[in-house]
Amino acid sequence: MDIIAQILSIISCAAIIFSFQLKNNRNLFWVQTFAAIGFGLSYLLLGAYDGFFINLISFTNTFVLLNKRLKKTPILVALCIGYIIVPFISLFLIKKAWTTVLIIATVFSFVIAASQIAYTLAMWKDDGKAIRLVRLFAVTPAWLAYNIAVFSIGGIICEAFNVISIIIAFIRYGKDEFTK
Repeated sequence: MDIIAQILSIISCAAIIFSFQLKNNRNLFWVQTFAAIGFGLSYLLLGAYDGFFINLISFTNTFVLLNKRLKKTPILVALCIGYIIVPFISLFLIKKAWTTVLIIATVFSFVIAASQIAYTLAMWKDDGKAIRLVRLFAVTPAWLAYNIAVFSIGGIICEAFNVISIIIAFIRYGKDEFTK
């Protein structure tokens, strides 16, 4: 199962890296929707349940953004609450042998939850610049730490390359040239 998890994370990594080169936010959302599914399954196979649940919420978020009729404030609030609840579920409800690695991963999941809320708000504003900046300075560092803790090879590679990909996108399009 570990090999399948790593393969899924590497495929999802490639999709995420590619997504930041797309100028159109709708296309970025489509690619990131499929990447969230792959990463979620990868984390599930690795036993990193908080990573799985956060990716499930991320999938839901991008799915909603792709279906404009679903884009309503109560759904945004529910997504943000979901991100906040996940670390608590992991901390209190999922029975696991508490090792140092799992404690560290759970702590990082609280940081990821906060960064995912900021990322969600940027995505809902449909602001390509904000999406990339929040990803670069909040989401990527949080996920990198988490991926190191749970040893997700694709996740580690993904976050390292996300930084490069986002910088390349800013160079290609300028800081204010991302379309809706």
